[in-house]
Order: sequence, then structure tokens, then C-alpha cells
Amino acid sequence: MKIYHKLLVALLLGLGVFAAPGLPAQAYFNSPLAENPNYRPVNFGLGYEVYVDLSSLKTVEDNGREWVFTVNMFNSQEDSGKIAGIYTITYKIDSGKQAWIYEENFHSWTAIPMSKRIQHGQLADYVTVNLCYKEKTGKYLNDYNNYVTGMQRYYRGPQAPVK
Repeated sequence: MKIYHKLLVALLLGLGVFAAPGLPAQAYFNSPLAENPNYRPVNFGLGYEVYVDLSSLKTVEDNGREWVFTVNMFNSQEDSGKIAGIYTITYKIDSGKQAWIYEENFHSWTAIPMSKRIQHGQLADYVTVNLCYKEKTGKYLNDYNNYVTGMQRYYRGPQAPVK
């Protein structure tokens, strides 16, 4: 399941990031899903939108040095308002503010670059980790190049109070 997630994210980002700047703006995130205060957009492209469900955020372990958590993500056909492909992802953030995604197929952790050198296939995870960290602490882990802020312009629901 994780490999399909990565392939979909890479494909969507490749088309969305490289093709979109020269084209008219897409009308993504116009369904009621984008107005739900629990859902936040993390990616889009090829007629699909990807959301993280912040209400599903669960701490697995928090020992002061590492925070391990799970969160649900899902796909939706553009502006359909229908949830499809729900999957749970496990992430980890350490006290040095490095993030990882757990690869169930390999039973190992893969680093998510938290710097300006982000691969396009890692952007959805980068945005998700930042949003979850903000949900926990009230601030982004880091938002180099404003990737997270940029995706949040698609959220159309009520604004959450600042923590």
C-alpha cells in the first residue's frame, strides 16, 4: 500500500509542480471535503486530491526525544466530495526536528528531508508531517519555501484558533 502511495504522490507532484506553472490554475479542492475542519489538502494532480485527516492523529510514543504518530490520509477524485483510498501512515519526529516515514513493506524508517532539498515525491509527507506537528505544538516543524503554507491556501473551512 505504501508503494502505491509513493507512486501516486510522485506522479501527482510531478505533473502538478512542473506542468501547472505554465497552465491556467486548476480548480482543485472545491468539494465539501476542503471545508471540513478535520481535513487538510496535502497534494493534488491528475484529477485527484490528497488530504490528511487531522482528527485521526494518534500518538504511538512520545518520550521527549521522539514523537511517533499515525494519521490517516485519503484520496478523492477532483471536486467529487467522495473519499477513496484511506490509508494510515506512521511518522516519527526526533528532538533534532528530523522526520521519517515508516515503510511497512521493509519494516524500516525512511528520512523525509526537512530542508530546501525536498524530492517531489516527498512533498505530501513533508506537508503532512508539518501539519501534524502544528496540530501538536501550534507551529510548523519547518516550512522552507512555504510548501505547507502554499497547500493550506486550498483549505476552505473555518480557521482553527492559534495554539
